Amino acid sequence: MSFLKNKDDVIAYTVDKTSNSSLYISIHNGEVIVKAPAYYTTKQIQTVVEEKKNWILKHLSEYIEAENIRRQKINTEPVFIFGKQYDVLVKYENTKNPTLNLLKKYIEIILPAKYIDLDKTKIIQATLSKMYQSIANEEIEAIFEDVRHLLGFAPEDVKIKPLLGDCLAQCSNQIITINPAIMQYSREIVRFIVMHEFCHLKYKNHTKSFYEIMEKYIFDYEKISNQVVHLKF
Repeated sequence: MSFLKNKDDVIAYTVDKTSNSSLYISIHNGEVIVKAPAYYTTKQIQTVVEEKKNWILKHLSEYIEAENIRRQKINTEPVFIFGKQYDVLVKYENTKNPTLNLLKKYIEIILPAKYIDLDKTKIIQATLSKMYQSIANEEIEAIFEDVRHLLGFAPEDVKIKPLLGDCLAQCSNQIITINPAIMQYSREIVRFIVMHEFCHLKYKNHTKSFYEIMEKYIFDYEKISNQVVHLKF
């Protein structure tokens, strides 16, 4: 795979060396394919692509526009951020890598045009996972600092990474690990779970003292307890 950068435009193209005597450029399913004679150098091929860039960009735009009209939305499982549900809108552009924009009412995922006819389930899931990781990196630090200030003690280390199964958090050997997927729940639930793991730093089991701390510092403790009863942490 090669790339031609032209200001804000990036043309990704695949070179297929042939026995033909002339170079031919085609666009198939959003992918630019350059069929070039075997003796053509990389520089020679890039020069021709540069000369044809306006033609390539025009046809790519037409293809992407047609596909965006035909496939405006991909059905996915509901996506939540801090308890708020978002629709997922998938668009295609002449880009190199998938990108995500979090807007007021929906999540916009922009995929390279070459992905239009592929199974995008894993690509979308990976993009959403990166989103949760980014949000968690910003949010967890502030929550941990608040809880540390309240309780007067802290873990030896904090890790933010996926956990096995559906587990959202765990405390082991004075280290608290938070699954970025926790960001799909409300801030109240996130804080509840963080507080729960902090309490395990002091009490390994769910003793009376454990619950006394939880009830002391969690507003609406009973209500939130009922909301998280089905969650794993």
